[in-house]
Amino acid sequence: MSFSDFPNYNSSDSVVQNVILYLPAVIKEYKAGWRIEYWCFNPQKKQLVRQQIRIGSIVARFKTKKEARLYLSPILGSINTRLASGWNPFFEERDSRLNAPLTAVLKEFLQEKEKELRTNTMRSYRSFVMILTTWMEKKHLSIVTGRFNRVLAISYMDYIYKERNVSARTYNNQLKMARCAFNWLQEKCYITENPFEHIKTKAKQQKKRILIPPDVRQQIIEHLQKKQSNFLIVCELVYSSLIRPKEIKLIKLEHIHLDEHYIEIPGTNAKNHHTRISALSPELEIRLRALKLDTYPKSYYLFGTSLTPSAQHCGDVRFSKEWIKIRNELNLPQEMQLYGLRDSGINNMLKSGIDNLTVMQHAGHSSLDMTAIYANHVDPKLIDTIYERAPKF
Repeated sequence: MSFSDFPNYNSSDSVVQNVILYLPAVIKEYKAGWRIEYWCFNPQKKQLVRQQIRIGSIVARFKTKKEARLYLSPILGSINTRLASGWNPFFEERDSRLNAPLTAVLKEFLQEKEKELRTNTMRSYRSFVMILTTWMEKKHLSIVTGRFNRVLAISYMDYIYKERNVSARTYNNQLKMARCAFNWLQEKCYITENPFEHIKTKAKQQKKRILIPPDVRQQIIEHLQKKQSNFLIVCELVYSSLIRPKEIKLIKLEHIHLDEHYIEIPGTNAKNHHTRISALSPELEIRLRALKLDTYPKSYYLFGTSLTPSAQHCGDVRFSKEWIKIRNELNLPQEMQLYGLRDSGINNMLKSGIDNLTVMQHAGHSSLDMTAIYANHVDPKLIDTIYERAPKF
């Protein structure tokens, strides 16, 4: 069946990605009697199938055809409104959930995940849903869940990569969230299969981070000591305790155990959702004791907006801004990032003879392979080390 079979059909209203979803309802006068007739896409046959409603008994009530058509006009309007909003009798027969509006179901997805995911993760999923629904609005897609197919999924991911011009890493993150969201839809019977499942990820770009050598770390220490900045504690927590910046932001005083030489990272705050303990170095303990933490309520966060204990933790970009300021003041390369201190800490611990398993647990990694990846950065002192220490031929 093609458009040529329907010369009076306006394709702009009911075509998504070149698939005709329906043809509007009209009245047909057949010899056997009048019918209301419309066509709907049958997902099993993958083609339009005619639907008819016999209305002969209704027409017989009226003296003239004009009166009958006038009476039937609202009925036609109601059917066409339902068709335009995504209703499909074939979906209705299989499962009414497949006919649910996608935007409403995505809101339901977010509401349920609010109870399960961390704040930062939820922020990412809200962003994903907002981008997807905005794209649907631009494409004029008022679509139901069962009709969001692989063609649309590919079209959306092309939009993410080409029109939004994102990196391969961001593309892969968007694809990961799409798969997760639509896995949930499949689990709840809103779709029969995940349209994002077989879309391939992009080749990952190498991380633009380098290790931070001892002389630079010493520069940072002296610079922050001179400024009397508590950001030095943040840097040491990242380097020696291997605590991620986002995890540091959520540390409460009740998580700090100075006498036992560790900080607890609750699963609710940890990246991998597993509770762990992070060891403290003697130097870091001294700096933490100098803050006189026992004079504050245990429920306070270690770092508020002013990087001192507070009832409210600092913002998401507070540490990043502080690091960029230091990097500019010391003329450090952009490849030296705050997270690079953690990479440097992992790398140096492994080289110092601490076994891989201990470093893996300390870093909160899920496997030794992950620890190896984070440790595998180009050492700025590599050439000097080999030049000075390599055995002679």
